[in-house]
Amino acid sequence: MRGPEAALLAYARGLMYWHRRHRFCGVCGAATDSRGGGHVRRCRNADEPHEHFPRTDPAVIMLVTHDDLEGRGPAALLGRQSRWPDGMYSTLAGFVEPGESLEEAVAREVREETGVAVADVRYQASQPWPFPSSLMLGFRARAVTTGIDVDQRELQDARSGSLSRSCSRTRPARRPPTATTMAPMHRPRARNPTKSAPPVERTGPMSRPSA
Repeated sequence: MRGPEAALLAYARGLMYWHRRHRFCGVCGAATDSRGGGHVRRCRNADEPHEHFPRTDPAVIMLVTHDDLEGRGPAALLGRQSRWPDGMYSTLAGFVEPGESLEEAVAREVREETGVAVADVRYQASQPWPFPSSLMLGFRARAVTTGIDVDQRELQDARSGSLSRSCSRTRPARRPPTATTMAPMHRPRARNPTKSAPPVERTGPMSRPSA
């Protein structure tokens, strides 16, 4: 699906989901009616009607890289969930929590899921992500620690690998250049402020800690 059609589908899906989930007022419980061409829902409370508007939940997805000092080029940090097809890995992603910046969300998600600390978080681009009602914001970041400590509540596995090799393995076959194959995004668990920073094990490629 090309850009304009995909954008229209994302727009329609996001609004439909919002209408289905907001048939009643979250303030007083009264039934709501669609107004403003579907962009507003107004409750039937005669004494104090409330208006509700579509919401978008910001989410971040990040490519975390680390220089491979063994000469194999940049390495990318990837993770997978158990419900995904065998061999499928994705860049890490998660939702922004209240009270944090987008850059803080990137650092928190990577730390919580893999134990890796990052720096130099840089925004790249964004796109609609109506699953069900998100805006996906893409970032790049640099790993400053190399020990991977997977949170099994979030991921089944995480590893680093050659960036060029990962791209060649995940390139979709028999599809036009504009098509994209993506792994699904998962909702993160609550922030864990007590989790300490992982130690720097070595300055080479990222590695799983030894038993």
